[in-house]
Amino acid sequence: MADNNPRGSLFVGEGVIVRGTFEVPEMAVVAGLVEGELNTKEVLVDTSGIVNGRINAEVVEVRGEVTQGLNVTNHLNVRSSAKITGLTQYAEMSVEKGAKLSGELRLIDAPMPSTKHSFGETDIYPKDEISDTE
Repeated sequence: MADNNPRGSLFVGEGVIVRGTFEVPEMAVVAGLVEGELNTKEVLVDTSGIVNGRINAEVVEVRGEVTQGLNVTNHLNVRSSAKITGLTQYAEMSVEKGAKLSGELRLIDAPMPSTKHSFGETDIYPKDEISDTE
């Protein structure tokens, strides 16, 4: 049997429901339903994905739904199809037009430098390239 999943990763497929607290060393992709807490390095909540619980991670991309907030220590990318409720703590955040956020947004300490992001479509701009004084 071929190993298509990287070591230390979790994939929750569409139609799959899992419940509990998950400690994932590397990356989690959620296309199904996770009920509980998800602690990992990187997370992609796909358009069909729902996390009824809290996500704690370094890098998160949300295309689906997160109902109990996030704690993102590096970069949070919120796509236009995303719906996030609850306390959202982040170091950096990008939000596409059409995304739905409700609850509290709280900026945390600056992110640690990172050179690798698994979600290739994501553009991350250093803070010094964006200026509101121009």
